[in-house]
Amino acid sequence: MYKHKQQPPSAFRFKRFCRAKWAAYSSMHREVTIGRVATRVADSSLRKSAAAVALGLVMAQGTLMAQSDLDRETRTLPEVQVAVASDSLFGSPEPVAVLTAADLKQSSVRTVGDILAMLPGIDVRSRGVGDVQGDLAMRGGTFDQMVVLLGGINITDAQTGHHNLDMPIDIAMVERVELLTPAQLLARGVVAFCGAVNIVVNEQYRDHLLATLAAGSYGTVDVALLGTKAVGHWALTAAGAYHRSDGYRPNTDYGHGSLLLQATTHRTADDWQLQLGAQSKAFGSAGFYSTTYPDQYEATRTLVASAYNVHRFGDRLRSETALYGRLHGDRFELFRTGYVDAPAWYTGHNHHLGTTAGLRSRLVASLGSGEALVGVELKRDGIRSNVLGTPDTTLGDPFDKSASRFNTSLFAGYSLSCGPWSGDAEVLGTYNTFFGFDYAAAASVKYRVAPFTVHLSLSRSYRLPSFTDLYYHSVTQLSNPDLDAEHSLGAELGTTLRLPHVNLQLSAYYRAGTDIIDWVRSADTELWRAVNHTAVNAAGLDAAAVLHLAPFDLRLAYSYCHIDKSAGDLLSQYALEHLRHKAEADVAFALTERLRLKLNAAYRLRQGSYIDSDGRQQPYGDVFLFGAAAEYSYRMFTFSLEGYNLGDTAYRDHGGVPMPGRTIMARMRVEL
Repeated sequence: MYKHKQQPPSAFRFKRFCRAKWAAYSSMHREVTIGRVATRVADSSLRKSAAAVALGLVMAQGTLMAQSDLDRETRTLPEVQVAVASDSLFGSPEPVAVLTAADLKQSSVRTVGDILAMLPGIDVRSRGVGDVQGDLAMRGGTFDQMVVLLGGINITDAQTGHHNLDMPIDIAMVERVELLTPAQLLARGVVAFCGAVNIVVNEQYRDHLLATLAAGSYGTVDVALLGTKAVGHWALTAAGAYHRSDGYRPNTDYGHGSLLLQATTHRTADDWQLQLGAQSKAFGSAGFYSTTYPDQYEATRTLVASAYNVHRFGDRLRSETALYGRLHGDRFELFRTGYVDAPAWYTGHNHHLGTTAGLRSRLVASLGSGEALVGVELKRDGIRSNVLGTPDTTLGDPFDKSASRFNTSLFAGYSLSCGPWSGDAEVLGTYNTFFGFDYAAAASVKYRVAPFTVHLSLSRSYRLPSFTDLYYHSVTQLSNPDLDAEHSLGAELGTTLRLPHVNLQLSAYYRAGTDIIDWVRSADTELWRAVNHTAVNAAGLDAAAVLHLAPFDLRLAYSYCHIDKSAGDLLSQYALEHLRHKAEADVAFALTERLRLKLNAAYRLRQGSYIDSDGRQQPYGDVFLFGAAAEYSYRMFTFSLEGYNLGDTAYRDHGGVPMPGRTIMARMRVEL
C-alpha cells in the first residue's frame, strides 16, 4: 500500500517549512529538502512517524535547523524517511473526479448536496433545501443505482435510495469528495450499478477548531462546529451541526442535527479508522411523494458505526478489513400530526427500521510486476415495518412486518504496471438468499505519458431491488415483490491533462441496462407501479476544466447524457427523468488582499415531465441559475454574504416540489 513511484520527479527545496496547507500536497511522491523549520513546527510531534506520515512528506536526509529569526531556540531533528500512500485508507488512488476542501472554498456551496452536484455527471434532485432529502444519481442512472461511501465505508440505504444522503456530516466536515466508476470500485468488493461518491471527513494531526454560523431567508439558521486534536499517534475529530428553517412555502419547514466522532492513526504496521455518527431529521414534505396530499411529513434517525484497519505484513503483503453497520429509522405521515386532521380512512403513519451490518476483508500481495488481491464480504440487510415486508407476529408495536436478506461475496483481481502502461482486472461472485447467484466483473487499461493520461474500462454490474421496490403499498404506490435484479454492461474512455495551473478532463461512456426498475403510471391515474423496464441504455460525456491563474480560480464543467428508451404513454418517476445537459461555471477572484468575490452560473435541461396542480402534463424543460458570494477575511474570522438563485427562477427537480426563489444567507466562519 505504501510505495514510491518508480520514477519520482526531481527533488525540490523549501527555504522554510511552516505547515502551509498546500505543502503536504505539493510534496507527494517527491524528494524534499527543507532549509529551515519554524520552532513551532520542529517539536516532538514531528519526530513521530505517525504525524510525519499524515503530513505526507519525504524528508530524505540532512539536519533540520530551527529558524533563528522566528525563535532563538535551535533544535536538531533526526533523519526521517517516509513513504507516501499510493492508495490511502480513506480514498481511492485515482478517482474519476475529486473535489478537495480547497476547491470548496472557491465555490459558494451551502450543503453536502451542493458539493455533490459540482461533480461531473452527478444529478442531485433536491426535495426542498437544506439537505432534508435529495435523490443522488450518476450518468443517467436512478437514485437507487447509486452507492454512497463515507470514508470508504458503504452506507447505502437498503430501504430506499431516498435516504442515501441521510448521513451524519455537514459541509464543514468535508475534506474531500471522490467520484468513482463501477470498474474502480470492484477491487474494493463494492458493486455499483452506475457509480459511487466517497466522502472523506476532515483529518488533521493538530489542534484545530472551526465554527460556522449562518442565517438568512425563510428563517434559516445553520450552525456547525468541528474540532481536531492530536493525541499520541491518533488524530481525533469531533463535529456537530444543526440546521433549521421555517420553510419557503407551506409545510416545508425543517430541523435536523448531526454528530460525528472519528479517530484515525497511521503507523508503520497498522492504519486504523474508527467512526461513530448520528443524525436526526424532521421536515414538512409538501408534494414530496404526491401532489394529492400536500400535508405530508417525515422524520428520520440515522446511526452509523465502522472500524477500518489496514495491516502490513512487511513490504509485500497487507490486509484491509472493515466492520460496519447502519441503523435507519423512518416515520412517514401522509397527514401531518397537529397540522391537519386526518380523514377517517387513514389508519396511521408508516414506520420503518432498517438495519445493515457487514464485514469486508481483502488481502493484497505484490506478485511479479503487479499486485494480486482476494477478498470476501458478508452483509445482512433487514427491515422492520408496518408496511414493508411479510407478516411477522414476533415484533413489537408499531411493527408487524419484516424482511431480510444475506449476501455473501467473493472477489479477486490483479493489477499490473509496465512502463507507461498499467492495467487491472477484477471479478466478483455473490450469492443472495433472496435473489440467488449473480456476478460483476471489470477490466481497465491506462497509458500515462506526463502530462497526459488515457484510460479505457469495461464493466458488468447489477443492482438488487430495494425493500421499497419490493413491498411498498400506499394510496399512490404499488410495489412488485416479483422484481428482478437490474444488470448493466458499461464502457468508458477518458483522458486527462495535468499542468501546473490547468487540469483538463474528458470522459465518454456507454451503459446498456436490462431489467431497469422504475415507478411508472399513466397520465389519468395517481397510482405509481414498480416495474422492470426491458432496457434503458445511457450514453454521454463529462468534461471539466480547472484553472488557477492568480488572482482568478475558474472551474468549468459540462455533462451530456442521452437515454434511448421511451416510456411511451406512461410517465416515469425516476428512470427516464434525467439531466440531458448540465453545465456549470464557478469563478473566484480577489478584489483586495482580504476581499474575494465568487460567482456561479448553472444550466440544466431535464428530460421527462410531471403533472401540475391543474392536472396538466408539463415538461421539466431547461433552467438557468445564478449565484454570488462576497467574502471578507480578517485574521481568524471570515464573513460572507451569499445569494442563491439570484434570478428568482421558477424550476423543479421533482414535479411536485417547486424550488425556492431568491435566497440570501449571511455567514461567519471562525478558524483557530
